Amino acid sequence: MLARRPALALASVLGPGLLLACSVGADDTGNANATWPTSASVSVSASASDGEDSEGTTGDGSSTTEATTWPSTTTTTTAGSTWTTTTTTTTGSDPCEELGNCSSSDPSMGSGDLPDDPCANVGDGLFCGSVLGGFADHQSLYQCMGGKTYSVSMCEYGCADNLCKKPPMNDDPCDGANSGDGDYCGGTLPGGDTDTLYTCIDGKTTATKGCDSGCQVNPPGTPDKCNVSEDLCQYANGGNGPYCGGSLKQGVADDVLFQCVGGTTQSQQTCANGCIMMPPGEPDICAPNQGGNECCLDKPPGSLTQSYTACGNGGEHYGIDYGTAVGTPIYAGIAGTVVGMTLGYPNCYNNGCSQSCWNAFNYVKVKSDCGDPDNANNDLYVYYLHINGVPDGIAKNVHVDQGQLLAYSGNSGCSSGPHIHIETASVPKGQTAYLNTCSSENPAAIYCQ
Repeated sequence: MLARRPALALASVLGPGLLLACSVGADDTGNANATWPTSASVSVSASASDGEDSEGTTGDGSSTTEATTWPSTTTTTTAGSTWTTTTTTTTGSDPCEELGNCSSSDPSMGSGDLPDDPCANVGDGLFCGSVLGGFADHQSLYQCMGGKTYSVSMCEYGCADNLCKKPPMNDDPCDGANSGDGDYCGGTLPGGDTDTLYTCIDGKTTATKGCDSGCQVNPPGTPDKCNVSEDLCQYANGGNGPYCGGSLKQGVADDVLFQCVGGTTQSQQTCANGCIMMPPGEPDICAPNQGGNECCLDKPPGSLTQSYTACGNGGEHYGIDYGTAVGTPIYAGIAGTVVGMTLGYPNCYNNGCSQSCWNAFNYVKVKSDCGDPDNANNDLYVYYLHINGVPDGIAKNVHVDQGQLLAYSGNSGCSSGPHIHIETASVPKGQTAYLNTCSSENPAAIYCQ
């Protein structure tokens, strides 16, 4: 007697990529065993006991039907016929297999299903993939609109609080050492401590030294140094006046010129080209800069951000801007007398400037000793705008040498970022110069070569 051929039924496709195979075997008692496979690729075979070939079977009497489903099951009937399901794992055809945390996309398969679009269940806005879950990339920022993904941005440094993380900031003050390797007072470095001397190599701090008596900022090319811990003017045996450090105590501050009054230091400046000790009875002096206090203008530090375009050039910028960190030393570009100065204004830029903000900046103004290099009949005035402050000893009517520390750069007034604005004005001798007028001339035209 031939074994009863089992019935095999394949369900229709229930959802995208989902095909269920149903096999039912009945034993001699009429009991039916049903199997509902739920994974990968299922092969169902039936073997007839008498080896009878029939349509739809293989030559050995077995029949095979394959379906792509998830995950595998195996069952065996007890009525002479053996049913075996063989599983072949398929990767890449369904993301749920790789994630291992989601179910079929068929609506009838349960409420834990994930939407095809990560933005399907959220409102409009920006969301980190970790907030959306499911298939969303946790290191990306999604812009959701109308329940759909409008755009996706990869976040190189990760995503948090529904924003791409910013790159880690370099918090080493020496990253702002604009004059190359050397020693810098912390007050001239972004984030540096004012009373600390930093040794900077390749933009990194290699050593630090605390300055108990403060830190002395020197001209470019001359390393900054800690102030001496004792007042050298106590050794000023020739009375009041200027003394080179070497005249007071050799080997401590030889290139510093001290103004001594009553045995104490009233002010001091580092001489860029050294300090000249004069014969007894004559005041010591700083060595002249660039072969002398030349009738030309030293270029300020920083990177050019805006050029001179005033008056005949059809523009309205009456000077030149050099971007540089707040606190960068500004040295007198030409020898002269401080004739104007304003301090105390904060920054007032707010995506633009009000009328009252335009003139609310700090500045220092110097009248050149030698007049206008290009016009012997005119006086030359040099302005440094948006400064943060001035060192001790700088005030109106004080004379400064070319290369002497004059001010510190800042961001005061109508300034969208820290910079030095240098402006020059040429007027007939005896007249007063004003900013932002056609008496302003291009500073670069008289820069020292």
